[in-house]
Amino acid sequence: MELVELEEKEYRKFTESRNAHFLQSYEWGELSKTRNFIPYYVGLRDNKKIVATALLLKKNLLLGYSYVYIPRSYTIDYDNYELLKTFTEEIKKFCKSKKAIFFKIDPAIKLQTIDENANPIDGENNYKLVENLEKIGFKHLPLTKLFETSQPRYTFRIDVTKDIDTLVKNYHPKCRNYINKANSYGLEVKIGDRDDIKEFIRLMKMTEKRQDFYSHDSDYYYKFYDIFNLGGHVKLLLAELDFKKVLDMIDSKLNELENNSKADMKQIEKLKSEKEFYLEKGKGKEKEIISACVMVYYGNKSWYLYGANDKDYKSTFANYKLLDYQIKLAHESGIEIFDEFGTIGDLSGDSPLIGIHEFKKRWGGEYTEFVGEFDYILKPFMCFVYKTLIPIRHKLGNRKLKRDDK
Repeated sequence: MELVELEEKEYRKFTESRNAHFLQSYEWGELSKTRNFIPYYVGLRDNKKIVATALLLKKNLLLGYSYVYIPRSYTIDYDNYELLKTFTEEIKKFCKSKKAIFFKIDPAIKLQTIDENANPIDGENNYKLVENLEKIGFKHLPLTKLFETSQPRYTFRIDVTKDIDTLVKNYHPKCRNYINKANSYGLEVKIGDRDDIKEFIRLMKMTEKRQDFYSHDSDYYYKFYDIFNLGGHVKLLLAELDFKKVLDMIDSKLNELENNSKADMKQIEKLKSEKEFYLEKGKGKEKEIISACVMVYYGNKSWYLYGANDKDYKSTFANYKLLDYQIKLAHESGIEIFDEFGTIGDLSGDSPLIGIHEFKKRWGGEYTEFVGEFDYILKPFMCFVYKTLIPIRHKLGNRKLKRDDK
């Protein structure tokens, strides 16, 4: 067996046929160039046949050193220990040739079955895989509960092979109620194109400012769309509000209540206030995009990757309308698993992310805990220096971003 660098066509053919994660895709490697990674698409060839692949993302460091990140690990049969060991040894040699101080993997493989409180329960587990990776030479890093790692360690995954009625039945009643409310506002979901990315960015900037975080610059989203759209792996979904429809709906409700002697005056006043709000918001325009999200397809899965909303229209529950649309679209597209791409494992009331968790929990998916991150240390001292200094650098960088945003 030998490690070889693969051409685009051969790499794509193997990963897509094995239902790899989108983070293992050729597209993700190309996009990673925008973040100063150098991608290498490697495979293990056995008698002219490719038996495993990996996307290696090299980040250059000082003094000619580097580190290598292998997002969501290898595309390989993890039950084949000898294959796993051989591929790791070949990747080790490759990384050493690039002066890497370590390489990192984070398989999207379930660690164990957990209940709704993130506690282990009887079911499947992959402790044996963890043991095998450690035996090969990997160091299993501490298991995290929030978003401290390169990729989320917890998520919700929905089996969308079920019929639509069953999928909707599995929603929390609040979901169905909020979707109905969104429908009462006449919201329309449309699939956008490249020209609509500006609307997504507008909403994303609003969301970042509201929630005090920074994701990516505007150029990143255009490049993401361009790269993943080439193979039909991305959809930009937009929830659009029609001001005339909303005002007609409000007028209809007001007319009904005002002709009812027993009507609740507080409800009437609330509707009048809402009418004033939409009259003001709708000045000079007929429609407005109030929520948007990016949905990624790869193999037998799709992911709810990026989402953004205009908080002024929170009462329309447009984000519920969009997620319901994504789940149904994944089902209709023949997808098997819809991944909500990230939640938390710390469910204490102190976590500021508990609201995101509760939102994603309501859609009936399986609460899933992945095995976590593993480092293969190649140069212990340099690795120690890097891991000591880089957190300080990140903190300083985050402070700068916040200052620049003011």
